[in-house]
Amino acid sequence: MILHVSKSPSSNEVEHISFPADAGKVRYAMIGLEEFGGWAPAHIIGGEGPARALTGYISRDDLFSETGVQKLNQLAELVDAMDLTAQRAFAGALALEHANGLDDVLRVAGSLDSYELFPSIKTDEELGHFLVDTGPITGKFAFPDEVKPYLDYARIGAEQRERLGGVHTPQGFMKRKEAAQAQSMENKSRFTLTLASSTGSVRLNLPAADTELARAKRALRLDDLDAAVIGAVEIGYPWAHLLPTDSITLEDANTLAECVLDMTPQGLRLFGGVLEVEEPRSFREAGTIAMDIDDYELTAGSEREYGLEALRYAGAGDEILELLDGFTDFDALGRAEMERDGVRETSFGHVRRLSGPWPEQRPEQAAGLEMGGIGR
Repeated sequence: MILHVSKSPSSNEVEHISFPADAGKVRYAMIGLEEFGGWAPAHIIGGEGPARALTGYISRDDLFSETGVQKLNQLAELVDAMDLTAQRAFAGALALEHANGLDDVLRVAGSLDSYELFPSIKTDEELGHFLVDTGPITGKFAFPDEVKPYLDYARIGAEQRERLGGVHTPQGFMKRKEAAQAQSMENKSRFTLTLASSTGSVRLNLPAADTELARAKRALRLDDLDAAVIGAVEIGYPWAHLLPTDSITLEDANTLAECVLDMTPQGLRLFGGVLEVEEPRSFREAGTIAMDIDDYELTAGSEREYGLEALRYAGAGDEILELLDGFTDFDALGRAEMERDGVRETSFGHVRRLSGPWPEQRPEQAAGLEMGGIGR
């Protein structure tokens, strides 16, 4: 990766800095350029190949700092591996994500598989024509041939561009792939690890595909990511504090993230409740719980509701329940059923283990947990 640095786009004094590079040498080159002919700040004015897209995204400070150069070295590993198609997608994705600084650029460069580029579509009208023309295949925007001359293609394209979250770029129409779009909108994937080696660090969003893991290896210059040091662990779920981050591996974290990604909102709540009861001692144990999440269920929220549900399960209909109402302590019945079924009360709701009793708790687990639940 080669960046062109100068005091101004019209200056004849241009420094061509090749990355990966030594931070001291980059700093020396920058100082010499800025002091030559009277001091003035220098900036990136261009680059070669995919590095041309970096103009405006990398600051002067990045070239002077050790950390900035380390990140540029990581970026160089990713950029130098891009073919022409990937280079175009990279430039388009930077525009789509409104990249703000080197960290954003690194994230985009490491996740190009999450984007789709349509080089032949440059306007809303062209997008509208594309959507209508492919309607018979996609099952969307299918119009009779006789009405097509009267369609407002530009409006169709503009509305769908907004809905898809896409942008028109010089490279073509760019959007996130549907899975990545849904993930971005719903914020379902909230696992991020920072991996470090002697050459720098990378942020890795989980679950990570094989291509993303390979890019991380290249950026860190490692043959095996098991050799990387796990730095920051970011988990954006309300039960994150229940996960033991002091005994984490990339493989276990990736497995857990894959399981969590497939969970419904109710499943995520259930998982939080089970974590609170089980108190896993490692990410691997948490992953095992996630894989066995069908062995648990959220139960009725109150003792009364639990008692009524137990009676319905025993065959009592609404008429019988109405007759019993006023003569039966449904709360006491619910408490008894909950205790028999091993239901536990947690901050995420009442949870029950379907396959049998909960494993015997360690002494530190028992404190603060109450007996409750529904059994069959």
